[in-house]
Amino acid sequence: MQQRLAEEPDTEIWIWMGQNAHDVCGYYWFMSQFKDFAGRLQVLYLNNLPFFNEKGQIFYPTHLHQISAKELRKARKLARPITLSEFEVDPDEWKKLCQENAHLRLLEGGKKLVGKDWEVLDKVILAQASPEPTKLPKFLGQVMAKLTHSTGDALLVWRMRELAAAEKLMLTGEGGKGWKDILVATNPQHG
Repeated sequence: MQQRLAEEPDTEIWIWMGQNAHDVCGYYWFMSQFKDFAGRLQVLYLNNLPFFNEKGQIFYPTHLHQISAKELRKARKLARPITLSEFEVDPDEWKKLCQENAHLRLLEGGKKLVGKDWEVLDKVILAQASPEPTKLPKFLGQVMAKLTHSTGDALLVWRMRELAAAEKLMLTGEGGKGWKDILVATNPQHG
């Protein structure tokens, strides 16, 4: 992309950014890589922008996939050039995030990211576990419903495996046919 921008001076890049940590991290990385092209980058930040859903009701999306194609076409009018002050400050945010080296990045609002340790996920996982074994897909649904920040199921399962290795949680079943054969329960030996 940088080569194309260098060769084609009229080409612009648009960054569509949802109100979530993944998109904001991507934006900061992008800014650190493309700071030489100030004035040719547009941003459309969905922070607190209302859209209409399929039923015609207003909602505030956090991810692009939640917006219909019709609404996305309208949203293009809201794109704006990235300001010079953003080009001065935002690339440094990426450097700061890299130096912080936290396990998780959580969005606190706007473009403010905070680094957190695994404990944030572990607390929710362990709080949802009970002595009665629960099938993994159901357990994942319970955990995701309690999380204040969205994350993927694969990361949660990895954390569960780490907690099981530390004997804080019990996972039983092979999982050869998928996650539906795995059961999750508290470890009675862990106090």
